Amino acid sequence: MRVPFLKLTAFQAKFLIEGIGSFVFVMTVFLAEMSCGSAAINGIDKTRNLAPIAIGFILAVLVFAFGYISGGHFNPAVTLGVMLIHAIRIETAIAYCIAQVAGGILGAFFGLAIVGVQPGIPAPEVFGGLPEFVVRAFIGEAIFTGALVTVVLHVACSKQKNNHYYGLAIGMCVLAAAYAVGGISGGAFNPMIATSLQVVKCAAVSCTPLLNLWLYWAAPASGALGASILFKMVHPVDVPSDEPANLY
Repeated sequence: MRVPFLKLTAFQAKFLIEGIGSFVFVMTVFLAEMSCGSAAINGIDKTRNLAPIAIGFILAVLVFAFGYISGGHFNPAVTLGVMLIHAIRIETAIAYCIAQVAGGILGAFFGLAIVGVQPGIPAPEVFGGLPEFVVRAFIGEAIFTGALVTVVLHVACSKQKNNHYYGLAIGMCVLAAAYAVGGISGGAFNPMIATSLQVVKCAAVSCTPLLNLWLYWAAPASGALGASILFKMVHPVDVPSDEPANLY
């Protein structure tokens, strides 16, 4: 006897996968930071932080697992960069961002439900809201988000896109970036992660991190724009793609 299953369209499947992947990604970020992370965001305190290792590897796992369905973005900045090189349509990009943020917020709330309300709930923010730290955080988030999107575009949207290392390259880029500037900006490189963690921290403890939410959208967007410009400069002819949304 066959059990009936709901058959999704290709677009619905992509939307669902982006939401589920973002859910798992953010919940892992939340729990890893609570278990073995560091709240140092002033560029001075230097403490051992093992969370980026878990974060980088879970992203690699998610990309390998779901990349063939949705492209495995799980990041509005990545979606923006891919859209700017005309690899996905704008309406698809908007739907991806909605799914990512919704899944991410849900994942952060589940993380909170697992550990409970306690000190040290993670959320990227700028130390003291001071202008000098805002500038430093913006530069760090923009440059390393640009590096991440550059990696995605070059391993996923170029003629070498049919490779077996794409997930690892992307995950390790996030890991390295988090260790490089995580102590300065919080190391989000992803507006979905920043929004999810800041919203949940606001609901549980303090809304102060939301004062800098604009930075965690503007800086990654700037990095994604730069990455897309670089990609188009070195790829003056569009790379043919028979699966434009299936990127990595």
